Amino acid sequence: MNETKDRAALQALVADVGEGNVIDPELLEGCQVEPHELDEMDENQAALVAAHCFEKLFDHKVEQQQGLDADLDEGIWRGQVEGFRFVIARDSLGDLVLDFSDDD
Repeated sequence: MNETKDRAALQALVADVGEGNVIDPELLEGCQVEPHELDEMDENQAALVAAHCFEKLFDHKVEQQQGLDADLDEGIWRGQVEGFRFVIARDSLGDLVLDFSDDD
């Protein structure tokens, strides 16, 4: 029952603040991937970035992450963290923006 409540709480947080998160040096503080490496990261590094941000944004210890796709030319990375989809993409201002959404 506790796991169900935890999942529901995470779903609510992701729905509320899971979109439009600019990946800035403050959010990346302590991440294995350095800010200067973001433009050239592969799908596994993108998953590390997304997992790190997930932990910071939602105060939840990540146990599962998976990078699925990295398109350096388009500046888009996709994968999953704790069963939630993530997309990292460059916006019109040149910032990398991280969005999480529920897989359910």
